[in-house]
Amino acid sequence: MRERLYLKPEWARGSVAREERPQVNRSLVIGLVGSVLLVVFGAVIGGRPLTFLSLEGMLLVLGGTACSTLVQFSARDLRSAMKAARGALFQRQESPVDRIQALVRLSRRVKESGVLVLEDEASATTDSFLRLGLQLTVDGQNPEEISRILQTEMRSANEQAWRSVQVFETMGNFAPAMGLIGTLIGLIQMLGSLQDAATIGPAMSLALVATLYGSVAANLFFFPIAGKLRVIAQEREQTKDITAEGLLSIARLESPIMLEQRLQSFISCASNQ
Repeated sequence: MRERLYLKPEWARGSVAREERPQVNRSLVIGLVGSVLLVVFGAVIGGRPLTFLSLEGMLLVLGGTACSTLVQFSARDLRSAMKAARGALFQRQESPVDRIQALVRLSRRVKESGVLVLEDEASATTDSFLRLGLQLTVDGQNPEEISRILQTEMRSANEQAWRSVQVFETMGNFAPAMGLIGTLIGLIQMLGSLQDAATIGPAMSLALVATLYGSVAANLFFFPIAGKLRVIAQEREQTKDITAEGLLSIARLESPIMLEQRLQSFISCASNQ
């Protein structure tokens, strides 16, 4: 008996809820690792790299930056920002173009088979925002109610994303200041012990290394990560706008062609800004 081959249908291959493996964000990794290696190379090329190591300076800069940030933000905000930074190392979300194509295909499926096909999509997707919109559409909620709920969800998620950006920007502002405080401490110790030549070297080392640590932490880590999180937040906000508009169009049973033209305008408007 000849074996039958069962191919996955086209709608399943291009499903809006398809699972994607997370991919390492190469630009972020290359940028961070490359900048650190350049700093290390600059320290090693002088022949005495151990002079750049100071536990006191590192503790003062990093610990002081974290504590100062906690004055302005809560511990929950700090944990969320660190989680967002770890998540920035991996890219999993669909691009706006892919989401538009998937929503158009989904609209065609609804036109052919009815709204109940969205139930399978809702159970398969890992995107919580998309799952919420699909479930609301399957439950038969009116478009106005779906729009209200999705807008509330978008506002909450966007506020948290931008809060993470603010946390890293604040840490970037505090780190050089903490380095300057370490410099002043080292200078005061050095001036207070000029009669003892043995203590001048360690005090001067703390004074200079603390400033270096603050500048490196701010300009090689905190500010670049804040910028990366800002880009990710903008992309996710655009994808959610497209998803919400697409689901509302599907709920109204509008034409897939009209849906595609409307969603394409989101990308056109973003590119013109």
